[in-house]
Amino acid sequence: MVRRRVEIKKIEEKSKMYTTFTKRRQGLFKKTKVLCTMCEAEAAVLTFSKAGNAFFFGHPSVESVVKRYFADQSTNSEIEGNQDEFVVEPIPEAEKKIVELMGKGRVAWDVGVRNLGLFELDELAAAIQEIKNKVVAQAQEIINNGEDQEAEFGGTD
Repeated sequence: MVRRRVEIKKIEEKSKMYTTFTKRRQGLFKKTKVLCTMCEAEAAVLTFSKAGNAFFFGHPSVESVVKRYFADQSTNSEIEGNQDEFVVEPIPEAEKKIVELMGKGRVAWDVGVRNLGLFELDELAAAIQEIKNKVVAQAQEIINNGEDQEAEFGGTD
């Protein structure tokens, strides 16, 4: 079978979109696992579906990678001084619960969420939404910085 190039565009049909998302997410997780195995790297991948469901993969665990990232960021901010500083804010209780459950895998996440009460579920939903907003803001900032650099260097050919 010959591989053919697929045009990157929005998939309009919902069933195809969900199927493609699932396959690509699984492929992304598999590639991340191979990268971590071959290069002795640590990595975490967090994806959100259009429905707002969170999917995550981490090697050795999502929690350890996130903790290391925040530790490295706070260390780098102190050393580099005049670059953009990364401020590590205290993590609210709900976010701690999310990180803890994510580090234990999908089954632990499902069981952990089932055991929460109505108030805790509302708190968890708010924390997840806040995390989503932070991710979107960071992505938008990166996109905007990329556009600024293209304009500065005359665009791309």
